[in-house]
Amino acid sequence: MHITMFNYIFVFITFNPLIMNTKQLLNCGTITALIFWVSTIIAGYLHGNYNHLTDTISELGALGTNSKTFMAYALWLGTATGILFAVGAYRACRELGLNIIPVLPIITVPFSFAWVALFPSGTSLHPYGGNGMLLLFITIPLSLLVWRGPKLLTIRLWSVISAMLLFLLFLRLVPPFRGQYEGLTQRFAHLGWSVWFVAVDICFVQLLNNKYTQKVTA
Repeated sequence: MHITMFNYIFVFITFNPLIMNTKQLLNCGTITALIFWVSTIIAGYLHGNYNHLTDTISELGALGTNSKTFMAYALWLGTATGILFAVGAYRACRELGLNIIPVLPIITVPFSFAWVALFPSGTSLHPYGGNGMLLLFITIPLSLLVWRGPKLLTIRLWSVISAMLLFLLFLRLVPPFRGQYEGLTQRFAHLGWSVWFVAVDICFVQLLNNKYTQKVTA
C-alpha cells in the first residue's frame, strides 16, 4: 500500500510541472540531508543514553526509547522531501540531456526512511529497510562513466568524494572499528549519500541556470 502511494506521488509530481519547478525540487536534496543530520542530533539528546560513535542510528528510533516518536516524525518528513528530490533529479537529467541511471537509486533513501519509520529497530522487518540503498554504491561511481564533458567536472568530482565516504562503511569489517564504532562507520555511509544529495542539488541547479541563460541570450 505504501509503495503504491509513493509510486503515485512520484509519477504525479514528475509529470505535473505546476506543482513545483525542477530547481525547487532539487533544493529538497539539501533539505533532506539537513533533516537527517539535525534529527539525529536532537534524537540523540532525547534518547538520554546514546553515543553517536558506538551506537547505530536505528537505535534512535528503537521501540521503547524516548526518541522513537520524534525520530519517526523526522523520518516521514525526510521521506517526503526525499521523494521530491528524486523527482527533481530525474527531471533535471531529462532537461539537461543526461543519463538518468545515476540518479534513479536516490528514491531508495526516502524509501529506507519510510521503512524504518514503519518498522523501527526491535521489529522483525527492520533489518531489511536499507538494502535498496546499496545501489548507490554502484550508481554514484557509475556517474563518472556516463556523465562526461567539462561542464560536468564539478559533479564528477563530488561523485568521487561521495563514493569514498560511502565505502568507508566497510571499515566496520576491520579492527578497531569492528564491533566498537558501528555508529561512526554507519555515519560515513550516510555522509556519503548526503554529500551526493547536496552536490546534485547545487550542480544541477547551476547547470539549469546556465542552460536557461544561454537560451535567453541566444
